[in-house]
Amino acid sequence: MSPSNELVVDAFIDLRSPYSYLALKPARALAVRAGIRFDWWPCITDFRSAYGGEVDQRSARDVAKLKYLYMDCRRLAKLQGLTIRSTTKLWDATLASQAMLYAKAKGRLWEFCDPLLAAFWRREFDLESGAAVDAAISSAGMVVDDWHDHLEQRAEQDLAAATAHAERLGVFGAPSFVFQGELFWGGDRLDLLESRLMAAAGAQASAST
Repeated sequence: MSPSNELVVDAFIDLRSPYSYLALKPARALAVRAGIRFDWWPCITDFRSAYGGEVDQRSARDVAKLKYLYMDCRRLAKLQGLTIRSTTKLWDATLASQAMLYAKAKGRLWEFCDPLLAAFWRREFDLESGAAVDAAISSAGMVVDDWHDHLEQRAEQDLAAATAHAERLGVFGAPSFVFQGELFWGGDRLDLLESRLMAAAGAQASAST
């Protein structure tokens, strides 16, 4: 449990969200600059209602919106040296999100997430495949049998608790960052978050002198 005076940002990402992927590098750099811990959580957002349902159900307007979204993401990805290819279906992120929480608990969050996400956005990783997730768990230095035990005994409860945590904080989309009750939605709000963090860190330093 975090000390009561520790400054912490609750950070929520959807593994299927290109904007979440694009926010990771700058958000992690911000955490280092500010000297403030980011507590990372999965957030499974309702893409069906946001983007017009399944691929074959979308209106011409929804299709145009998604085409723009991915074109925009490719422009932003190029600036970071990343690859983002549009997805071909609405993925179920439940299993991978459960595995993300497990990797976080084992202290292997980025060893798990970084290669998984890079492969997913190249269309080389199946988020719904137990075998693919097992391979990612193993590659991140964790024991697959232990992961299977967790999956059977705790994974569903842990993801439900993470979802409830997001709801309590008012999170409705990803990426989202919550600091001292204040919500910042989207990677394009990281500058505002940085100003807030620096002010809080400065105030805490002044109070301790």
